[in-house]
Amino acid sequence: MDVLIKRDNSFELIEVKAKSYSSSAPEIETTKGKISSGMLSYIQDVAFQKYVLSQVYPDKVISCYLMMPDKDVKASIDGLNQFFKIKRVDRHIEVSIQPGIEHVMDAAGALIAKVSVDHYVNMLEHPISYPGGEAYLPALAKNWSEAYATDTRIPPVLTKSCSDCEFKSLGADGLKSGFHTCWREVTGLTDEQINAGTVLDLYSSRKKTELLAQGLYRLPQLKGLIDHKESTSGKAGLSVTGRQILQCEGIPAGYDLGGFYLDTEVLSAEMQGWQYPLHMIDFETSGMAIPFFKGLAPYETVAFQFSHHVIEVDGSVRHAGQYIELTPGKFPNFDFVRALKAQLETDEGSIFRWAPHENTVLKHIAQQIQRTPEPLSDREALLEFIARITDHGARTMIDLNDLAKRVYYHPATQAKSSIKKVLPAVLATSAFLKQKYSQPIYGASVAGSDVAAVDGRLQPIPSANFKDFSWYLEENGHVIDPYARLKDLARALIGDQGSLESLEE
Repeated sequence: MDVLIKRDNSFELIEVKAKSYSSSAPEIETTKGKISSGMLSYIQDVAFQKYVLSQVYPDKVISCYLMMPDKDVKASIDGLNQFFKIKRVDRHIEVSIQPGIEHVMDAAGALIAKVSVDHYVNMLEHPISYPGGEAYLPALAKNWSEAYATDTRIPPVLTKSCSDCEFKSLGADGLKSGFHTCWREVTGLTDEQINAGTVLDLYSSRKKTELLAQGLYRLPQLKGLIDHKESTSGKAGLSVTGRQILQCEGIPAGYDLGGFYLDTEVLSAEMQGWQYPLHMIDFETSGMAIPFFKGLAPYETVAFQFSHHVIEVDGSVRHAGQYIELTPGKFPNFDFVRALKAQLETDEGSIFRWAPHENTVLKHIAQQIQRTPEPLSDREALLEFIARITDHGARTMIDLNDLAKRVYYHPATQAKSSIKKVLPAVLATSAFLKQKYSQPIYGASVAGSDVAAVDGRLQPIPSANFKDFSWYLEENGHVIDPYARLKDLARALIGDQGSLESLEE
């Protein structure tokens, strides 16, 4: 129990969670009177703690609370986070309280909501559903604790929750894998077959538990069972079920372009609307439970860095610009947008992002601009710029993640469209990219470069980050994940294992 307060004949049981909470719109209960899926595990956690406490003190009155950061409350001072410093000590986390904390405790406390959850805990006095059936909490606690004490395995039941199994190991760490033990017992599959992919990997499916209950464990077993449905977005290209069918049945003859599927017709049509030069942007942001700055709520976005690359019509690439705020205690968001505006308004070229993050961040900063009491002479210009490149603005950013979902599929991606899945797959099947990025062209000087040209198209890439670095390497005939190469580079730059572990996390 995080906090337990005893007063005479009563207890206050307080569970502290990092989950953001809105006091104006709690969303703990659904419109149908059930505990929301996003809050259920937290309520169950408190309910179990109450049950344990009530077994020891059956005559006490126990009141239950969740304590969470309230995103409806704004910090009243700058630098509040600096009073609670987190450090790693022997792989453990410690929080040190800084001197002078007394005068900021009210400001810190106001950000934390103490929410009574007695009503929701009482709702769990009804039978609780779990993989394999349902029962009352006292019976479950008794049965499971006895099984734990006697080291007795409970017969496994496979559900979609197996995806989040915390006892999963692929063997390289030398640990036993409870995940594989359960799956072998229920399905009769070998570890190799399980590792090759299961129904748990089915792209964007809500029917995984249902399929597992039917004894359908491997993706090839779903061949012919998925009904193709057109995309609800109205956009051309692969729908969700279309990607699922490719994942389960493979790429049809006539559509296999060398180990991958690419809808060149839809892609070409999309590219007809692109205007050169093409601008590629990527943001780095932070959202902390304890706000850095006065006027910000818990988990409110702070945008502190962006990178900006440009692709010209001849295919050449360059690191065109960047922004990073390094001044401690300086709120960066408005200067961040000013710098982005200055770099993108030099022409009318198309702007690209991968997934919604950049769009979401800019819209959030627009809200901050609108509510700030700080006099901004360029307020309207900044808001107009943001509106123009977000959502349905005249120069709205193009989401390459959305495009990849609709036109591209490679078996190695497991039907996912994360750039960390797509990039290695694309490199593995493109002779041009293999040739280009196997050479040290990043950070190479354009003038007098000794980088050889391939079909007149291979050109150096001026970069502010890496000098003469090769991103493509093969090992035993397989492409090494470029993100693994990035970690190798970080290890060489940092040279400290503790710092690298922090970087990976």
